[in-house]
Amino acid sequence: MKNITFVKALRGGAIAGLLGVGLNNIWSLVANALGATIPPGFALATTVSSLFPVVVASVIYFLLVRFSEKGYLLWLAVSIAFTLFSFYPVFTTTQLPDGTIVDETFPLLAAPMHVISGFLAVWGIPRWSK
Repeated sequence: MKNITFVKALRGGAIAGLLGVGLNNIWSLVANALGATIPPGFALATTVSSLFPVVVASVIYFLLVRFSEKGYLLWLAVSIAFTLFSFYPVFTTTQLPDGTIVDETFPLLAAPMHVISGFLAVWGIPRWSK
């Protein structure tokens, strides 16, 4: 993995992030059909939140793998831990940053999105960075 380049890592993050954007926006339609309330402007928030963190994660992946002996193992530990930590606000948030109050359907809407983006970061960035 030491031969990974910054551009390859960014490409891996972009692929994983863009796939996450598509899947998460599709999930929001499915969740809505299942009864989840979709807050106003949620598609834009989903798009940005599915792409930006995964691209940033690809930079972290590059740094860990390139400059650490156990970089891939560290990557797995950090990315899995961050994914798990990202669930905390899904189940504890009562209000979005714009002031919108969320209802009891918010976890149905948001939790699968964290699974999708987390999985794509953990698995997809290394896969598509080769």
